[in-house]
Amino acid sequence: MTSILHHIKLLSKGLFGFAAILAMTGLSNAGSVLESVNSNGKITVATEVAYPPMEYLENGKVVGYGKDILDLVVTDMGVELEQLQLPWDGILAGVLAKKYDLVATSVAIKPDRVAKYAYTRPLAVAETMLVKRHGDDSMSSLADVADKIVGVELGSSQAQEVEAVDAELKAAGGPGFADIRGFKSTDDMRLALASGQIDIGTIPSFSLAPMQRQRPDTFAKLDLIGEGTLFAWVAHPDGSDLRDQVNEIIDRLEADGSLKELQMKWFGFEMELPESYLPAGAL
Repeated sequence: MTSILHHIKLLSKGLFGFAAILAMTGLSNAGSVLESVNSNGKITVATEVAYPPMEYLENGKVVGYGKDILDLVVTDMGVELEQLQLPWDGILAGVLAKKYDLVATSVAIKPDRVAKYAYTRPLAVAETMLVKRHGDDSMSSLADVADKIVGVELGSSQAQEVEAVDAELKAAGGPGFADIRGFKSTDDMRLALASGQIDIGTIPSFSLAPMQRQRPDTFAKLDLIGEGTLFAWVAHPDGSDLRDQVNEIIDRLEADGSLKELQMKWFGFEMELPESYLPAGAL
């Protein structure tokens, strides 16, 4: 009996040691992100539903240009979609923590991000637009923003562009904005603008038309800033295989005209999207 117990203890120690080695090498959780999605028959996606016409809520359902593309991609992949509705704040950190497989929301392609995330090909391009309340005649261009409060979504590309414009105005001897106020979501920022808590809001240029349809006589264009932004989806750095699969499907949607049809549906115009879009060092 003692001999048997001794052998069992030795075997247990060996198995424990082997399991520890697997855990350290990652072999105990072998398989790529795409393999995991296909194996589970489900893709978990995070979306900020506050960015019309890209992705937003209508009658409790997620709709928009990005949502239509996502549905076509998931159907082509032959898997089930689990779509999480999350605020922008923390959504990119979540994909790095592998809380979901893909961020299918409008993520600006920026040099400081391309080495951290596996970007898909761009789905849309837009300039940053400064908007004011409808009927506000105190401003007609950037020359009129002195002592005005501008709202931005925290961590967004628009926020960085507003800060750059503010610095340029001050460097030229002007007063710049009175304050740059951050909000957790674009919805919060737009509500603040409509209610008079801020004077100027920041949106991608393709968002003005749907905003005006949703809330007539509420928002108006002030000016355009920046050089234009490409928007795409992102996966974890280890998820380049999933990104590549998504890209292949989007390429087919472009080739058969589906992408242009969706652009006309949601924007009212077609977009020219670049084939070369990632800078050196990108995943």
